Amino acid sequence: MDQHIFTDFVYLLVVIDPIGVVPEFIAVTGHQSPEARRRTAIRAVLISAAILIAFIIAGQILLEALGITLPSFSIAGGLVLLAISLQRILTTTDIQVEEGPKSSVGALRDVAVFPLATPHIAGPSAILAVVLLTDNEKFGFFEQAQTALVMLFVLALTLAVFLVAGTVQRFLGETGADVIGRVSGLVLAALAVETILDGIRASFSLPF
Repeated sequence: MDQHIFTDFVYLLVVIDPIGVVPEFIAVTGHQSPEARRRTAIRAVLISAAILIAFIIAGQILLEALGITLPSFSIAGGLVLLAISLQRILTTTDIQVEEGPKSSVGALRDVAVFPLATPHIAGPSAILAVVLLTDNEKFGFFEQAQTALVMLFVLALTLAVFLVAGTVQRFLGETGADVIGRVSGLVLAALAVETILDGIRASFSLPF
């Protein structure tokens, strides 16, 4: 596998963290029928894809319009990713299951957009990741297209996990899901530090 594709895949997989989102997905769709849950999963992933593709296309243009350089964005983004990864590693998640008959189309739309599409799938860390992984100064159109395809593949995996969320939850259990979330947080922390160092090197033109 091409190193660029593999790096993007690992980066996006640990940032989006499909397994880690399963408990939240089950919590917010617990009141829905299987068909409604399936529609919610599809809608959430499609909305997430639209958000991330928009940032791949226009994210760096917007930064340049605001006078923000990519090295500065790398450092800021790396710090945010580091904070998110530390939160994932150190904090205890206590998800409350929603109660009550909320099966209307409006409820379906709200749950798909918030909290699933954002902030859980296309959250700050994912947005930062796609902008940094498609830096116009480092990558050409072909490499950026590869990153977009890798991102869509990770989102497809996320959808697949959502569609079998109940089975995944029973197989892993609370302990298994917690371990996977913390290990992915550790990998994300390492990627965040590397992103910060890349920004520092670019800012000061350091050779190492």
